[in-house]
Amino acid sequence: HEHAGLQSQLPLEEQNYGATAAHVRQGPFVPVSRNRLAKRDYLIAAVLCYANLINFMDWFIVPGVLLDIQKYFKLSDGDTGLLQTVFILCYMLAAPIFGYLGDRYNRKIILGAGIFFWSGVTLGSSFISELYYWIFFLSRGLVGIGTASYSTIAPTIIADLFEEGKRTTMLSIFYIFIPVGSGLGYVLAAGMESITGDWHWAFRITPCMGGLALVLLILLVPHRTQRRTAAHRALSISGTIRVAAEKPGVHRTAKTTWCQDVVSLAKKCSFM
Repeated sequence: HEHAGLQSQLPLEEQNYGATAAHVRQGPFVPVSRNRLAKRDYLIAAVLCYANLINFMDWFIVPGVLLDIQKYFKLSDGDTGLLQTVFILCYMLAAPIFGYLGDRYNRKIILGAGIFFWSGVTLGSSFISELYYWIFFLSRGLVGIGTASYSTIAPTIIADLFEEGKRTTMLSIFYIFIPVGSGLGYVLAAGMESITGDWHWAFRITPCMGGLALVLLILLVPHRTQRRTAAHRALSISGTIRVAAEKPGVHRTAKTTWCQDVVSLAKKCSFM
């Protein structure tokens, strides 16, 4: 009843959507069971964890078959090492941009586009001829951009779904899939090369798994997630804006620009 009352008081643009939505009609307010909401939240978190697993498997496919790639494209040791450097640089430069977009635009669309993009590029890179090694380098940079869209935004959805200690636990589980996915990426790449005798097949498995992740994302993850209590909402980046929206007469704080966000982060010693 407490949740139902709070939900009904929020303005339309601040109400929950998808998994955290209360079913509102023109008539009386219909409360949604907290247990049902909790189960849906855990299901959403599971989908995001699965996609994170695929994300990091895709990261570490190249190291798993690195010598085969070097031989195929006839690369020097320095050029071969540059593959991961290109990936990391593109990822690092793209992450703040997607963080900015994720605070202001539909996160589900950005996540879905990122999964589709990096899966498609990974699949396409398995068909590159040995004469066009530079395209393979370009593809790894594009994959870095695609994965940055996921790694920066997915944790914010989990943070919106869970409060206090539960949030810490769920984020811990989410990040466990970084080393797990990395290890499985090595295993998958080396295993597919061993089974098929062709390293290209290592780049054709994770796109299929990414396709499943995209379908689950579309079906189960809501377009919007809303922190359900005033204290919970106040912890968000735009918490002052949301709390002000719930209190008549309180001036709404203007959203900051991307440059202001970066400057603010640069002033935090612990972050640097």
